Amino acid sequence: MRRLLLSMYITLDGYNEFPAYPGSEPPADEPDLIAEEMWIKRWDSIDALLFDDQTYGEWADFWPIANRTAGEHPWFRRMSEFADRVQKVVLSDSPRPTTWDATRFVSGELGEAVSRLKNEAGGTMAVVAPRLGMELTRRGLIDDYLFAVSPVILGKGRRFFEGLDHQRTLRLVEVRSFRAGELVLHYQGTP
Repeated sequence: MRRLLLSMYITLDGYNEFPAYPGSEPPADEPDLIAEEMWIKRWDSIDALLFDDQTYGEWADFWPIANRTAGEHPWFRRMSEFADRVQKVVLSDSPRPTTWDATRFVSGELGEAVSRLKNEAGGTMAVVAPRLGMELTRRGLIDDYLFAVSPVILGKGRRFFEGLDHQRTLRLVEVRSFRAGELVLHYQGTP
């Protein structure tokens, strides 16, 4: 059975945002160590990205390789190559034409749709849509949680864990700390 990984960037106070802070933007000649930990080291196991309609639209507008520019950090080109290569699965009852290769729409009741996807042959599926990730967390469908926590108390934005109807207890798998105070936390869901 395929595993479902939630991959999110959050602040210390739980907002799904990307605030700037000293050390948050590595120079172009240095690797992006957070991106390496969150994505690059997992590229061999992830073969699908799961989206809701909104996040798919945002990614389809930004991540295709054709949108990269010369002045960007090299990480963006590498992430675009990855995003172009893997399957993009949009959980939506409103399929529409798209120009981004390897995209498919899956409709129906969310829990049943995710169960069907988990039973397909393939590698890990990564959820990158905050609202979808929250709903899948609420339903207990996430197997692994990967959070890049920035050393910022932001106080505003899109709060990730708001609205859970009951506690979720997770098992810590790994913690990595980085030079600008970031943490990458890997948890697994418990039954």
